[in-house]
This record gives sequence, structure tokens and C-alpha cells, in this order.
Amino acid sequence: MNNFYNNEFAGLPYDNINWYDVVGQPFGIASYFNAIIFGNADNIVDTKGAMAVGGNFVSSRGLSLAYGNDGNLTGTGYSPDLVRFLVGENVAMQGPLVVIGHVVAGGNFRAARGSTYMIGKDGSANQIQELTALYQADGGSKYWSLSNRGSHYAVSSYDIPRYIPASRIGANVSEFFKDAKESISNFKQCITGLQPNGTVTEHYHEWILQGNDPMQNVFLIDVRPSGILNKEIRFEIPQGSLAIVIFRTGNHAHLQYGLMGDEGHVNNTLYVFEDAAHIHMEVPAAIWGSILAPQAMFHAHQTGGNVNGNAALGSFTVKATSGFEFHLYPFIGEVVCLTGQTPVPMPLPSTPEQIPAPMPLPSTPEQIPVPMPLPSTPVQIPQTPVQVPCPTCPQPEPCPIAAPCPTCPQPEPCPIAAPCPTCKQPEPCPIAAPCPTCPQPEQCPSCPTCPTCPTCPPCPAPESKVRVQPIPIPIPIPIPNEEKCEECRIIPGVIFGCVWGCSCSCNHEWEVKIYRKCGENRTLLHCIKICSCGCFQFEVPYDDFYLLKICPIAVSSHRHSKNKVICKPMITLKNIGVANFMME
Repeated sequence: MNNFYNNEFAGLPYDNINWYDVVGQPFGIASYFNAIIFGNADNIVDTKGAMAVGGNFVSSRGLSLAYGNDGNLTGTGYSPDLVRFLVGENVAMQGPLVVIGHVVAGGNFRAARGSTYMIGKDGSANQIQELTALYQADGGSKYWSLSNRGSHYAVSSYDIPRYIPASRIGANVSEFFKDAKESISNFKQCITGLQPNGTVTEHYHEWILQGNDPMQNVFLIDVRPSGILNKEIRFEIPQGSLAIVIFRTGNHAHLQYGLMGDEGHVNNTLYVFEDAAHIHMEVPAAIWGSILAPQAMFHAHQTGGNVNGNAALGSFTVKATSGFEFHLYPFIGEVVCLTGQTPVPMPLPSTPEQIPAPMPLPSTPEQIPVPMPLPSTPVQIPQTPVQVPCPTCPQPEPCPIAAPCPTCPQPEPCPIAAPCPTCKQPEPCPIAAPCPTCPQPEQCPSCPTCPTCPTCPPCPAPESKVRVQPIPIPIPIPIPNEEKCEECRIIPGVIFGCVWGCSCSCNHEWEVKIYRKCGENRTLLHCIKICSCGCFQFEVPYDDFYLLKICPIAVSSHRHSKNKVICKPMITLKNIGVANFMME
């Protein structure tokens, strides 16, 4: 992991997908994922960091991962070994998957052609051969190869979908997600048992959370039985201290305000949903801070919204038209929850020469790896909040026969008094085995059934005479000065228009497509069918460049061959709420 400190740490090495607890960090090793979702997830369009999904990931759109908050890979970067998209079961996507890093799945995998993964270079002579073996796929083109992009390699799925099967690298992803949920749930239960030491002042439009603890401020907001969170949350706490907000909402939590927290406290803020089974984002809100709700399904808003921080959720769902995103602002940890538990920071290297080398898979019990630290904050020694051995004890040397256990240097108080704490026994390492045989071809998952458009009425029989079809033309009506309407405003993020007919004077259906353009590349976002006269509306992020394309469907070839008429739609664009737009 040569880019560990230069490009932050997002994701886990593909040769060490194992769970590790971290002292004071509720997300454990999952803090290296922007979001970890233990069940199924669908239709997420963009995650600025890495993402882990324990169940199935299904989407009728594309997905981009690990591009960083500013699009310049800040917080991620090219890496030769980090997995930025980890899925426990199946992946079924109709759009392309673009990831800065590796993709690993435990089940079947399907994504559109054009899916590409950018892998950093490690400087070794055989890296191309290793990557080729990782992404080899039965039925692929014999001419398939990596693309050398200078600073990195590109793994393209231009022939068939490609990914790394978990079995190929010996990763037990189901066990990883099981251990992760158990650990994170235990830490959540510990946090919800903390006594609040801060005050909550309620005003008409906001909650002001005030605390003076320089380390950790705990707040409780109880909105049972309605579960409605309809006010802004504002913090007044010492700079650098933690803000832990415990929500008691009942079975359903309803987020009805557009702002929670602020960017100045984002890395120090943790929202804990104690009893919610469902979290409904009912407005396109911006949540500044991390969310700890491993038991809850998160229902994102149908038009967008974002979570700025880590998120541990039971499952996730959103409509395919939404522009919901996760942004990369990792939670710093350092939560003090159990008696005698004190986070122990580890120093970060100050020069590139001190950057650790890639960690090999363990071959003996003494080589079992410890979790790597988060670069932006001091990192703690791996420790589960519930199963607490001595927090600061290093791995002891083997004790001599018939000799007492050596005394650990500067021990911290242990939860259970004992003459000598028992250090956690290392897991036995797997016995070296010959290279695994190539797995049998995996059955591709069935793609989701596209929705069918309503059947349009049949076109009338052709007439011998030229048929004139009237087209409604709006006629401006003067309005007295006192009755003039306010200036019409363009709605940002909405592309809306209507087709009034065709230049060929026939009735037929239209196919309306909207693409996102980047240079010469275009990505299909939506495709709908409308009848001869109808309207369309797309909701997209404002800042991108979009191409609108309208094509006729099932045009009579007989009419075209005789009269040489080219079908052109008669269209009115009523709202273009994006920064860049073109139509063809």
C-alpha cells in the first residue's frame, strides 16, 4: 500500500478482506468504506469513497466509486491492491460501473459494457500478469488486455463483464459482513447506554446542541412516537471535540429538514439511531456527519440528497431517478464508551520513506496483520468495544516453560480485574495449498425487467388525401399591469419538454433519451417512450453536461419510400435547468 498516506485510505486490500475492530472507532475497519450496507442496496449513482454491500446491489443505472469529493481523487487515489467496491452476493446493473480501484463480489456479476476499473501501479514487473489473472473471465475475447494509462492501468469490460470473484482470492465475504455487523451493533448498543452530558435547546426551526466537554459531548433527541425530525441541528461545542447525537424515534424516523450539522464539525459528528427500523429522508437533505444505524433500512429521497461521512446501515433503497450520493468525510473515532477504555493514538510517518510496505497474507500465527490506521487522524489499536482484552498490550513473546506470564508495559486498566490479562489467541493460518483450480463459469444474474410503456392507440388508416393535423399554437393575451405574473423561473436539475407531433403528419411513438456527456464520451441516464403527443421530464444534477436525443419509433417505411419525408419532432422545451445542454 505505497499510496497509503499520500492518497488517504479508502477500501481494503484484496488479499486481506478480514474484519478488525479499532479502539474508539464504532465503524471498526469499515471506517475505510464511505458506506457499509449489510443487506441489499439499489440505484446509488455516486459514492465519493469506497462502498461495501453485504447483500445484492441492483440498479437500472450506472455507478461511480472512489473519485473523491472534488473529482480529483482527493481522499482515494490510484492503488494497486485496494478494493473500493465489495459486494457479498450478486451485482446486476444496466449501466456501466466505473471504479478507482478493485471490484470483488461473492455471487454473480452483471454490468454494462464500458465498465472500467482504474488500478494503480506497484512498480513490479509481473503486475500485468497478476491483474490479468485476477480479472480473467470465461467467454471473454482472447484479445482482451489491460490498458496502460501512464499513472495507472485500466481494466475494461468491453467484451464481457469482469470482476474478481471472492473465491478466486480466498475471501470469505459473508463472514466479513457477519463479523462487521456484530461488532458495529455491539458498539452502537454501548453508545446508546451513555449518559448525555450536553444540553439540547429547541427553537421553532432548530435544535441547538451545547456541550463543553473538550473530548466527547453526548446529546439525546427524543421525538417518539411521531419520529419526526423537522428542525436544523446546530452544534456549540469545543473545537475538535466529538458530538454524539442519539435519536429516539420509534420504528420510523422521518427526516423532514434539509440540513443536519455543518461542515466545520463533519468529521467529529456521529448520529446514532437507537430504535429506528426505517429512516425516511423525506426532503433532499444534506446530512453533515456519520450515521450509525446497522439495524435500519434507509429510504433516500426520490430526487437526491447526500450523507457526508461514514454510514453503517441495515439496507438501502431509492428510486432509479434519484441523484443520491455518499460524500467522503470519515469519522475520526476516539469514542470513549467502556470503563477503562482509552484510545491509544499511533504516530503517522512523516516522510515517504516511512510508508509501510504491502502486507502479505499471514503464513504463521505471528504474522496475523493488524488494521491499518486512518491517515487523517490518530489510529487506535484493534479492539472490540464489548470483548475487551487489555487495550494497550502488545503481542507478548512466547512465555518460557514453567515461568510466569511477562508483565505488559504500561498496562491500561482492564474491565475485568485479573492478575494477568489473557491476550487474544491468534486464529490459525491456512495451510499452504497449491494454486486453486479455475472456478467453473458462473451463471450471470438475470437482468431486471424493464418497465413497459403503455400501448399507444393505432394509427388511422392512410388516406388518399393530404390530411392536415392542427397544431395548437399558444396566443399571448395581454395582461393588465396589475395582473402580471411574477417572472417565471427555471427549476434547477429539471429538463422538461413536450412533443406536439411530427413533420410527417402521422402519429407514431417517440423514444426520448438523456445522456451525460464528458468530452466525446456519453453515458445514457434515462430512456422513455411517449406517444405522438406527450411530455417528458428528467431530474438530473445541475452541474453536468447533458445531451437530449428524440427518435421516432415504428415509422412506416412505405410512407418514407414514396414521399421521402423525414420525421422530425415538433418540440417545446419548457425548462432546461442544467449548466450545459444540447439536443440532437
